[in-house]
Amino acid sequence: MNHYQSFHPSMFRQQESLPDQWVAYIQPLVDRALDEVEEGINLTHLFQEFILSGVLVGQGFLPDEAIEQVEEWEKGESKLLQQSKAMSE
Repeated sequence: MNHYQSFHPSMFRQQESLPDQWVAYIQPLVDRALDEVEEGINLTHLFQEFILSGVLVGQGFLPDEAIEQVEEWEKGESKLLQQSKAMSE
């Protein structure tokens, strides 16, 4: 699977402003973050997870792929994500 998708303006509706196009594009990240808040996920961890996902989206990942990548890091190589997930509010 190619995680890097080239950003192309034709992906978006031309009548929307660029910021609105990006907001619409990252909506899956927002929806997922809101779900995790309701589940009681530690906010430090939540911010780390979704800011990292946003960085990956900026690097060309699709939103769902970005979330999956961060979750893989959390389960494996990122000790800081593991520590923040274990923290209590």
